[in-house]
Amino acid sequence: MPSEQSHSSELYAEVQHYRELERTYQVDIDARLPTEVFSQALDYLVIACVDLVFTHQQQVLLAKRRIYPQKSWWVIGGRMIAGESPLQSAQRKAEQEAGLAIAADRFRYMGIYSTCFAHRQQPPQNRGLHSLNINYQVVLSEIEKTQLSLDIDEYDAWQWCNHAEVLTMIDAGIEMNQALLKLLDTAHNWVIFGSPN
Repeated sequence: MPSEQSHSSELYAEVQHYRELERTYQVDIDARLPTEVFSQALDYLVIACVDLVFTHQQQVLLAKRRIYPQKSWWVIGGRMIAGESPLQSAQRKAEQEAGLAIAADRFRYMGIYSTCFAHRQQPPQNRGLHSLNINYQVVLSEIEKTQLSLDIDEYDAWQWCNHAEVLTMIDAGIEMNQALLKLLDTAHNWVIFGSPN
């Protein structure tokens, strides 16, 4: 059990985040490495991302991404910024990509998975991208569902669908779609049964 001095750990999120008080540097969230530098980093480093599974009643939000590494149906989310906690990243991505300000205690930690994509947006695209993805489920209210508006620079389309409809939208034989289905199965089980099993 963390001590009281470890008050920055986010135990309720099940992703424990510890930050030394001496860590004061925080990169500007809008700052970007030059493309050639970031591309070289992607050849050597695994990046951390958060993925958000928005649910409402028996439905889940799928979004069709415009850019690599997953240029097809997926959930919303993206890269963490150095210095952020996983929950801060999740809140930032919810606001940036869906226009929703969501309280930290509404994010339900689902787990972590690793993805090795064949392509990436940065050149050379065929070198791919490896990420560790921290997953959260957020149950949206009816008002939030109607207010939601995804970033058109990131997404071509989005759709609320039930579990059966997802299976008609994607090819379950594709490796990354299997990862998506496993993630959505976990969210579906929580919605139906109140537990991830």
